[in-house]
Amino acid sequence: MNRRPLRVMCLSNMYPGPGAPDYGAFIERMCDAMEQRGAVVDRVVIRTRSAGRLRTPLKYAGLTAKALAASRRADVIWAHYLFPTGLIAAIAGSAGRTPWVVTAHGGDVANLSHGVVRRLSGPPAHSAAAVIAVSEWLAGRMYAEGLRPERVEVASMGVDVRRFDIGDRAAARGRLGLPDGAPVVLAVGGLNERKNPLGLMRAFALLRDDLPDARLAFVGSGPLAGAVDTAARTMGLDDAVVRTGVLPNQGVTDWMTACDVTALVSLVEPLGVAALEAMASGRPVVGTSVGGLREVVPDGVAGVIVDPRDDAAIAAGLARMVASPPDPATCRDAAMAHSLDVETDRVLEVLAAAARR
Repeated sequence: MNRRPLRVMCLSNMYPGPGAPDYGAFIERMCDAMEQRGAVVDRVVIRTRSAGRLRTPLKYAGLTAKALAASRRADVIWAHYLFPTGLIAAIAGSAGRTPWVVTAHGGDVANLSHGVVRRLSGPPAHSAAAVIAVSEWLAGRMYAEGLRPERVEVASMGVDVRRFDIGDRAAARGRLGLPDGAPVVLAVGGLNERKNPLGLMRAFALLRDDLPDARLAFVGSGPLAGAVDTAARTMGLDDAVVRTGVLPNQGVTDWMTACDVTALVSLVEPLGVAALEAMASGRPVVGTSVGGLREVVPDGVAGVIVDPRDDAAIAAGLARMVASPPDPATCRDAAMAHSLDVETDRVLEVLAAAARR
């Protein structure tokens, strides 16, 4: 007798849409992977970044209404972010007598320092069948902030090792118009205070003292985009710094293939999917020591872990990876332990156990 497929309601306040194809793309990829394994996934999501005094409340009211309607069709609700989506999962789950599991990603845990957010996040998390943290470090931060769910599991959103693979560097550089021999440092992610782009700029300026033909590429956008442009001019790096803005999937893949090393020197990084993507592409990582990155980047094997506030240490790590890079296969092996397939199986195990409760 065939067992009925697991019915998962994915509840998320961020998901790719026509105007924001990169918005929560990691959630879409895992939903797709779940469906490939036979699960039935109902995506109750917000597909726009639009916000405002009226838009935001209306947006979440609409999400709550959809969740209430869909909860009775699901075996388990899989919500993303402790608040407000975790609270919506509790409302819908309680109404439909459907268990819920909440994945904490990072910013939601940081927001627990705000008393109102902590009070509204606590009951839904404590009543959840499980809370999934994307790293051991993040699970520890939840406990430090006073949130102590009965069951905490660790599973990241994984890296798509089919999309990110060891490719032809020369061909990728040709597509991007990069010179063959120039060392290329890549940073992928939002240009904001947490990601520390200006600290990376200062470290890159030190690196250029020894590698005057080196290039630094920022793939992504954010509130510090203008500051990055200004710093490049002030530091005399106009000819060495490239800022691409947000790119479609193939553009990011090309930059990963073309670079010599990826830098992820955030002031705090709960996990660091960009690091997994780089390693899956066979590229080493110079990554932050603050957060969960050291759980996925083997220090001295597939990269170097550094203090993100130490510009000289970042520069030294970059120089080391350019001069003596690890074998691309070694980097890819490190990423394979956190592939989308591996992490999807982990999450499905948690969701299936919750549905059986």
